[in-house]
Amino acid sequence: MSTFQAFSPKTGEPYGAAIHEWSKLEVDQVITSAHNVQGAFSSTSPTARALAMNAIADAIEVVRPLLIESACAESGLPEGRIAGEVTRTVVQIKLFADLVATGDHFKAVIDLADPNYSPAPRADLRKQNQALGTVAIFAASNFPLAFSVAGGDSASALAAGNCVVVKAHPSHPNTSAIVAEAVRSGLKSVGLPQEIFAVVQGENPEITHWLAEHPDISAVGFTGSGKVGKILIDIASNRSIPIPVFAEMGSLNPVFVTSSAILERGVELAKASVDSALLGSGQFCTKPGIFFIPSGEAGEIFVADIEKYLSTLSSGPLLNKGIADRYNQSISHLAKDGALKVISGQANEAGYGVTPTLFITDWMSVASNKELLEEHFGPTAIVIYADESEFVGIASQIEGQLTATIQGSESDSVSELLAKLSEKAGRVIWNGFSTGVAVTAAMQHGGQWPASSSHTTSVGLDSLYRFVRPVAYQNLPDSALPPALQKSNPWKIERIINGVRSKL
Repeated sequence: MSTFQAFSPKTGEPYGAAIHEWSKLEVDQVITSAHNVQGAFSSTSPTARALAMNAIADAIEVVRPLLIESACAESGLPEGRIAGEVTRTVVQIKLFADLVATGDHFKAVIDLADPNYSPAPRADLRKQNQALGTVAIFAASNFPLAFSVAGGDSASALAAGNCVVVKAHPSHPNTSAIVAEAVRSGLKSVGLPQEIFAVVQGENPEITHWLAEHPDISAVGFTGSGKVGKILIDIASNRSIPIPVFAEMGSLNPVFVTSSAILERGVELAKASVDSALLGSGQFCTKPGIFFIPSGEAGEIFVADIEKYLSTLSSGPLLNKGIADRYNQSISHLAKDGALKVISGQANEAGYGVTPTLFITDWMSVASNKELLEEHFGPTAIVIYADESEFVGIASQIEGQLTATIQGSESDSVSELLAKLSEKAGRVIWNGFSTGVAVTAAMQHGGQWPASSSHTTSVGLDSLYRFVRPVAYQNLPDSALPPALQKSNPWKIERIINGVRSKL
């Protein structure tokens, strides 16, 4: 029997018990088991599904102490951060429970038959959202809870009525096992089949193919690197029956800083910029990876403040050896570029520790070296001098982003820059930082390619709608219709009937 093991990022030493490496047969079996109960789960009432979601959240809350201990050990992240992730995981599941309890996720619309309808008589038409089917979720490395086994992708897929099979990230397998057991316990407590949810574990890259290629998988949810995201997209599109991949693949999250912003709050802004870039050891998909600052005196003051502050800072360990190795290789390679000024923080040589490093250059150098516009995972960013008159032109040349930020003042005229950034990014920020992603209905966490594979969001209530599709029923007898569309409205949900909202 093949096994693998977690490692402590703080020490580089093995952590926890050996974890079973799943075989193809085992992966196929859990997918088939999930598929066999898919119909029963997708037909649950709003009340029953909300009850299940709340039971899952409550079961995760019960094992909070175990999760904090395990996730801290496997990720190297501090207890406060992990405790916050547990809370975020529980809160977002309960938010989905509140949504599905209303039945609003069905988006039920009824257009009654009308022989006098123009331009032609209208049949009885009734439309609702229904679950896609069993979904494969790939957990992220950098959020061992909030974007992992029971994170936003899994929670939204379950809320939509899909059975879920999760590929746990091998960086935190013990944490993943604890969460998986809690989810299954929650389902069992409300009388639902535990086969609705399964977690597969392993380091074998073939597991990715076994999941994404399986004919009973109807969609893929992924949060992670562009490299793996594009592999999943290729696999899914080359199937005999292609399936959608909802991939959130990271971003440079550019920040445009004006002279007036620096003059108003220079030291404070410099420190906040560095803190945002180094938050979580720079392992956020929303990390600001590039800063565009004005050429001239204001920009030079900003860089001097950054350099002074960075020299006092160190960084926590990176999540695993592979990430740390890639970071060190990237930093070493970039440092050899004579067009870049290198400024560094304090080294952390324990475990998977690294040195926070920023690079300073100008837009002309970047324009001739596109490598500088690639995402570098870890505590690093590139600060780029440019004339403020070039900001709009620069914004038009960058790729799609999860976020884009303007650090300015009330005296700045930024409407043209704002318009251009809104074409590129899913979230545009004024005088804030991108690393905070609120779990709320108005959040958009997804952007233009290559930040995301679709225009959907992976955070917030709208993330549910990735995993449903609309189906219209024409002239069906009432008894054959789904409950959400029946005349008696047995679930008492709000529907739109002939253009009017109604609970009748």
